[in-house]
Amino acid sequence: MRNIYKLLLFFIVLAPLSLKAQLDPLYNQYFFNQSMINPAYTGVNNIFNATAISRAQWAGIEGAPTTNTLNVTSSVFKNKVGAGATVIYDTYGINSNTEFNMAYSYKITTATGDIFSMGLQAGLVNINYNYDRLTLQYIDDIVLSDPQQSVTEENIGVGFWYMSKEYYVGLSVPRMLDIRVNDGGTESTRYRRHYYLSAGYVFDQLFALKFKPSILLMYMDNNNYALDLNASFLLNEAIWLGASFRNFGTVGLNTQMKVGETLKLGYAFELPVNNTALTGFGTHSLMVSLDLELFDRHGLGRRFF
Repeated sequence: MRNIYKLLLFFIVLAPLSLKAQLDPLYNQYFFNQSMINPAYTGVNNIFNATAISRAQWAGIEGAPTTNTLNVTSSVFKNKVGAGATVIYDTYGINSNTEFNMAYSYKITTATGDIFSMGLQAGLVNINYNYDRLTLQYIDDIVLSDPQQSVTEENIGVGFWYMSKEYYVGLSVPRMLDIRVNDGGTESTRYRRHYYLSAGYVFDQLFALKFKPSILLMYMDNNNYALDLNASFLLNEAIWLGASFRNFGTVGLNTQMKVGETLKLGYAFELPVNNTALTGFGTHSLMVSLDLELFDRHGLGRRFF
């Protein structure tokens, strides 16, 4: 009964929030690896991990967003430090963005075995525009007379992570610096910092199953919000099956399967339900994740976060 109260509180408190879209690349499998949005997650599980995710949004629409991500992390120095790197290649329309970050985290283990981690990351973000892909009605458009086709800016990020055996809470700002682009004489801001709050809990006594509800709340300036709700079941300690809701307008199904002790394969599907123009175009995401024992005190074992 106590766990049921926790679950009700989990959703009742967060459900009434006003939500709007966000600008960061969307990750519907963040609940399997949060290093991409929080540098403090780097190395928290005392293992070497390499994760690749490929996401195609609104499949079938020309110029629709696609995001490919490679993340490599490991715990080092007697598992007190985490180190990693992330490469993201994101395209939509005439835009192609490439981002590279190096991450560092420092972990503190409490007397009860809980982990508190603080993380930093730094890197570069390149935004590129291919105007040759445009079909123009007037070739002498003054806006495109001298556009800025590429811009590269520095990036820094910070994050915090707290994890026990039953739950986790994360807070991060992975890209703290705004990015501004000169569009034919007019400067515009193409990226504004996002604030991420994530949380999850594992219920371990539900008919021999494990149930994990989780959230990801994203906040941007001007009171723009976005919220992901996810609920997953772990079957036979090997297969995760779950459903997700984004902004109460997109529904999704996701699964992850453990192959042996080191390999995990994941797939996710999403479909908008409140936009009739996009209802027939789903979003697909594939994930491959590899855990290895490379250093002293590394250990393969079950983990829920």
